[in-house]
Amino acid sequence: MAHIKLAIITGSGLNFTNILDVYCQEKSLFDVFPEITTQIAGHKYQIIDGFIGSIPTIICSGRIHAYEGYEFEKFKSFLNYFREQGITHLISINAVGGLNKDMSVGDFVSVEKLVSVQYKPFPTPPIMYPSWVFHHYHPKGTYIWVTGPCYETQSELRLFLSMGGDVIGMSGGPELYWAMEMGMKTAMFSCVTNYCFDHSILTHEQVVANAQKACARFEQMFRNMVIKELADI
Repeated sequence: MAHIKLAIITGSGLNFTNILDVYCQEKSLFDVFPEITTQIAGHKYQIIDGFIGSIPTIICSGRIHAYEGYEFEKFKSFLNYFREQGITHLISINAVGGLNKDMSVGDFVSVEKLVSVQYKPFPTPPIMYPSWVFHHYHPKGTYIWVTGPCYETQSELRLFLSMGGDVIGMSGGPELYWAMEMGMKTAMFSCVTNYCFDHSILTHEQVVANAQKACARFEQMFRNMVIKELADI
């Protein structure tokens, strides 16, 4: 494990800093990336350096999104920071809606396949497969990545379900592409914060609150799982 350095990028309501055994340094994401000018509720916009066990780790609490107007090359710059820090393994964690009724609100899904559905054209492949999958973790599923910014209509959701989608969200696609292009072993986990076919009105505040609750239940199991996964490499 001596050659491994881990990064974890999280989004809305997903704060994984408690999994660090050693907390070394905290920086504002805006200081590292002054070109980031937007703020999404539920993102802390912090970069924390520390250790999980003996694994040097960077946790990035906050990210950029296509729906904020960031172009494809900006995601390359964002990921290049982690390459410059010597990151070998990256885990992207996002909040998503559930399409598969067998996946409950609060579940974390290990993404095996990402299908790109773009309202704003991005030169990513239509299908991508994360290069690092936690084989002993369940549930696993297919993530539909949409560029946003609007929640989908029921007709769109039925289409995405018919395409084999288990979850749907607005982040992670460009991150996955550039991280793998840069040679980082990249995994993706999605936190189900709502069931898409529930006809009640969904707000971002609900997404953040449900993500926070799910994260509090999941984080220690996730920490132990990461250590075990990396110990086997």
